[in-house]
Amino acid sequence: MQVQSYLFFNGRCEEAIEFYKKAVGAKVEMLMRFKESPDQSNNPPGAGEKVMHSSIRIGDSTFPDCNGEVTRFAARVTVG
Repeated sequence: MQVQSYLFFNGRCEEAIEFYKKAVGAKVEMLMRFKESPDQSNNPPGAGEKVMHSSIRIGDSTFPDCNGEVTRFAARVTVG
């Protein structure tokens, strides 16, 4: 069985990606910024350069992630 986590970084996704790249050699497989979204109507004001969705690979595992904020049904983990 494989378990896959979706990581929410509360507006700090790009910072988290850089951390994982340096700390464990993560590779960015996909990165989409809010400004690249085909539907701009739902984008938060000023979010253009923020990461909307991305996916990083650490070893054999892939972790989709975003700048979103978890509001319920989640465990919060702080690194650093």
